[in-house]
Amino acid sequence: MQLKKKDIVYYARILPKSRIYEVLDLTIRTAEDTWFVGIDKRDKQAFLFDYTDIGNIVFLDRKDALDKVLNAEKEAPETSDETMYEEY
Repeated sequence: MQLKKKDIVYYARILPKSRIYEVLDLTIRTAEDTWFVGIDKRDKQAFLFDYTDIGNIVFLDRKDALDKVLNAEKEAPETSDETMYEEY
């Protein structure tokens, strides 16, 4: 599959340590033989991807990206915001 400029893709951004689970709508800015760059619709941040990322973290259907994010969020380990200190 070859993407072209102005195509829309969906990035399943999953960063468990930061507790970020979101789907970003990206517009393709640059598409080459093995890589492409997408620009986020909201904040215009650029993301560089390899074509092997399609179907893994980049999706052509928003529902597939959302399913990936929701599954990752559900399977994420519970972490506590509390910091433990010892008393002397």
